Amino acid sequence: MNKRENKPSDQLIKCATVLSIGGLITKLLGAIYRIPLTALLGSKGIGVYQTAFPVYCILLTFSSTGLPSAISKIISSGYGENTVIKKALKLFIPLGFFSSIFMFAFSGRISSLQGNPESKFAYIMLSPSIFFVSAISCYRGYFQGKMNMFPTAISQIIEQSVKLTVGLLLCYLIKGEPWFRGGLACLAVTVSELVALAYLFFKYKKSRRLCKTNLFLSYPKLIFTLLPITLSTILIPISRVFDSFTIINIMSNYTNSASSYYGIYTGSVESVVSLPVAICYGISATVLPQISKSISNKNLTLARKHTFQALSLSLFFACVMGFGLFVFGGFITKILFNSLSQSEKLLTAKLISLSFFSVIGLSLLQTCTSCLVGYNKPLIPCIFLAIGLIFKFTMQIFLVKNPKINVFGVLYSDISCYFLAVFLDLLYIIFITKLEEK
Repeated sequence: MNKRENKPSDQLIKCATVLSIGGLITKLLGAIYRIPLTALLGSKGIGVYQTAFPVYCILLTFSSTGLPSAISKIISSGYGENTVIKKALKLFIPLGFFSSIFMFAFSGRISSLQGNPESKFAYIMLSPSIFFVSAISCYRGYFQGKMNMFPTAISQIIEQSVKLTVGLLLCYLIKGEPWFRGGLACLAVTVSELVALAYLFFKYKKSRRLCKTNLFLSYPKLIFTLLPITLSTILIPISRVFDSFTIINIMSNYTNSASSYYGIYTGSVESVVSLPVAICYGISATVLPQISKSISNKNLTLARKHTFQALSLSLFFACVMGFGLFVFGGFITKILFNSLSQSEKLLTAKLISLSFFSVIGLSLLQTCTSCLVGYNKPLIPCIFLAIGLIFKFTMQIFLVKNPKINVFGVLYSDISCYFLAVFLDLLYIIFITKLEEK
C-alpha cells in the first residue's frame, strides 16, 4: 500500500528532474555559446543576429509550453496517442510551412521595418526553423502526455549542442561581411531544429504502439485546448513590448541612462532569473498530464495530491534557488557582467538579489497554470494573469516616474503581478477542489 502511495510522488520527482536537468544543460550551453559567438561576429554581426533572433524566441516559447502542453493534456485525458499526434501534425505542419514561406517572402520588408535591412539574410536562413519547430512541438507533447520526459530533454540538449557546434564552425571557417556571418549563425539554428526533429521522429517511430480508444478527437477540440494555453504563454512576452515603449520614455525625463537601465533589467537580470525558473518548469510540465489523467478517471483525491506535491516542490526549489540569487547577487554580477561600469554593477547586483521574489512568483505561476489546465480550466490562468498585468502596468507607471525608484519600479511591479496572479490561481484551485468534494 505504501508503495502505491509513494509512486505518484516518485514519478513526479523523476520526470521533473529529467526536464529540469535538460533545461539546465540547455541554458548553460546557450550561455557558453554566446561568448565565442560574440567574439567571432563582432558587435555588428551580433546586431544582425539579434535582430532576427527574437522571432525565433517567440516561436520557441510557443513550442516549449504551448502546443506540447495542449497535446500532453489531450493524450493524458484518454484520447488515442497515435490519433492525437497524427491530427496535430496534419494541422500544425501546414501552418508551420506557410509561416516559413511568409517569413522568407517578407524577410526584406520585416528587416526594413526594424531599421536593419542587413538582417534580411538572417531572416531567410532562420525561416525554415518555423516549419521544424511546429513538428517538434507535436512530438514533444506526444511524449510528455505519455509521461516520458527524456525525448523532450534530450531534444533540447541536441538543439543547443548542434547550434553551438555548427554556428561556431560556420562563423570561424567562412569569412564575409557581418550581415553574412550573422545569417550563418541563424542558419545554425535551423540546422539544430532539423537535427532535433530527426531525433524525435525516429524516437516516435520506435516507441509508438497501437492504442484503442472510443474517444473521438476533433480539430476544434485540439484548437480550443491549445489557444488558452498559448495565450497564457505569450502574455508576459507581449507585456514586455508595452514595457519597451513606456519605461525608457518615462525614465528619460530624469536620467540619460534610461536605455542602459532598461537594458540591464531586461537583458542581464531577466536572463539570470530565467535559469531557476526554467529548472522549475520540469515540475509544471510533469504535473499537467498527471492531473489531467486523474480528472479523466474521476479520481479527484489523486488530482489534489498531485497538485499539492507540484506546488510544494515548486515553492521549495524556487525558494532555494531564489535565495541563492539573493545572497550571491554581487558575485553573479562580477562573474557574468564584469564589463559593466562600477555603478552599473551595483545596480545589477541589487536587482538580481531582489529578483529572489520574481523566481518564486514565476515558478509558482507556471505550476498553477499547468494545474488549472489539468483541471480542464485553461482559460482561468489567462484571465488571472491578465488581471495581474493590468495591475502591473498601472503600478509600474507610477513607480517608474519616481527618480528614487527608477528601474526598480519595473521589478516591483513585475513581482506584484506574479504574486497577484498566483494568489488568484490558488484561490480558484481551492474553490474547484472543494466544490468537487461536495
